[in-house]
Amino acid sequence: MIKDNNSKADHTKKLIIEQTILLMKETDGNIELLTIRSIAARAHVGVGLINHYFESKKKLIEICVQTMIGGVVHSFKLEKSDGMKPIDMTKHVAMQVADFLMENKQISKVSILGDMKNPKEKDNSIDTALGFAYCMSGGQNPKKYMKKAFYLLSILQEAFLRKDVLVQNIGVDFYDKKQRDCYIEEIIDIIIGGEVCNT
Repeated sequence: MIKDNNSKADHTKKLIIEQTILLMKETDGNIELLTIRSIAARAHVGVGLINHYFESKKKLIEICVQTMIGGVVHSFKLEKSDGMKPIDMTKHVAMQVADFLMENKQISKVSILGDMKNPKEKDNSIDTALGFAYCMSGGQNPKKYMKKAFYLLSILQEAFLRKDVLVQNIGVDFYDKKQRDCYIEEIIDIIIGGEVCNT
């Protein structure tokens, strides 16, 4: 009987998370438009059940965002392209990550701040850093590059979180893809070595 109750509870939690993610996608990540009532109606459960399983809308949204971002992190193209140098592969993937952040601002902000507030040994930020380390090493010895990968991750996350004042602070418009890409190239060149991109 206990096993059946646990599997029913797990199924209900999964359903609530799935429906919340769908609602988030429908609102283009604008989590301000989501209410516990709209989530409950969409999942065909009572409001009390959502509060029972997740405690608050904020916690539910954080779980959903981490789930969404986790899937995206693994989808970035980390495989070694023919003849692509590790530094170029790192730039390519870092630009993909920055593009995703800018296309999904609300969701990305929740994910980054969630990882900062509740860091784990294995969270979406660390998974992204591992991806950068894999690129930097050319797939040979990622652990050796984790410190540099973490530098890159930290700079990228900070630039994204400060995107609205970055142009005033350091002269880079993070909303402009060309400037953003050049900034990423410059950072990677400084971290790994190479020429500095001039705009």
